[in-house]
Amino acid sequence: MTKKTPNPDVALSVERVKAPHIHIAPSEDRQHAHLEITSGRKKIAIDLTAAELAGLITALGAARQAMRGTEPPPIEGVSVNPVRRTNWALQLDPDSQGSILAFQHPAYGPVGIALPPQDSATLAKGLALHQQLNAVTLKAGGPAN
Repeated sequence: MTKKTPNPDVALSVERVKAPHIHIAPSEDRQHAHLEITSGRKKIAIDLTAAELAGLITALGAARQAMRGTEPPPIEGVSVNPVRRTNWALQLDPDSQGSILAFQHPAYGPVGIALPPQDSATLAKGLALHQQLNAVTLKAGGPAN
């Protein structure tokens, strides 16, 4: 049986779905991710490779960023899901003459934050303060948290 290749001259119809339910999970062999979108009685199922899934994550992030605008929202008081074990590196940032803190995020892949020189200095001071606070707390009877 041969697989039909789509004719690029034929326009695909686009149908909007309302209140979709989206489910995604890795395959049993962990070589693909199975994406399923349902809306009412309609269902779309797609198997994605790791590269295709990374592309989808990037596209979703770009869409979210466009919806939120160019200014990042405030970070104070928000919940974060920290990455505790990862590979990371510092890289020079020629654009800002500062640094890039790059790391492997388990869900999103390689990400980085560009830190201009003033932000790098502020971060270094904050990290030094945290080390001092943790050292004092450990001497007083245990970890800070």
